[in-house]
Amino acid sequence: MRKLVCTLVFLLPFTGLNALELDKASSKMNFVTVKNDSVAELMSFTSIDGTIDDESGMAELKIDLSSVASGVDIRNENMRKYLFQVDEFTTAIYTAKLDMAALTAMAEGDQQQMLLDGNLDLHGKSASIKFDVIVTKRADGSYHAITAAPAFVNANSFDLAKGIGKLRSLVRLASIDLVVPVTFSVVFK
Repeated sequence: MRKLVCTLVFLLPFTGLNALELDKASSKMNFVTVKNDSVAELMSFTSIDGTIDDESGMAELKIDLSSVASGVDIRNENMRKYLFQVDEFTTAIYTAKLDMAALTAMAEGDQQQMLLDGNLDLHGKSASIKFDVIVTKRADGSYHAITAAPAFVNANSFDLAKGIGKLRSLVRLASIDLVVPVTFSVVFK
């Protein structure tokens, strides 16, 4: 029995050894809003986290909704309060299953285009979102994934239209588009 316990204690640190964690400092997520049909503004989330399970291939990207950064402090506050309602909904979570065999077969410097067909959980709702990404295996063994094209997120799919209406009325805009393109550049180590 003692030998079994010692063996398990020895092996425990090696379970999930190849699990990949998001490099927060090297990763970002952006989206673009359009107001009054002609003014586009780039916005981002400054706090994202994520993991890729090395056995199942399940990837999870967590977006801290309170980290929304629009370039205008009062707008950030209004988006947190009226759009994302961060007191109740703190994070958005995107999950997708990856082809781990394809990833682990990549050599240093290899690139591969992949379609991530996953789910976005946002504001108490869930919807399918597809991201077309290009994955590069870097010299340090990490993976860099960037969107080859934006994915489009529809506010109606997540009950966000009312919040967008509130933002529009606060600043007396004629319109704010309900569909936003989303891009990201993430590194997993």
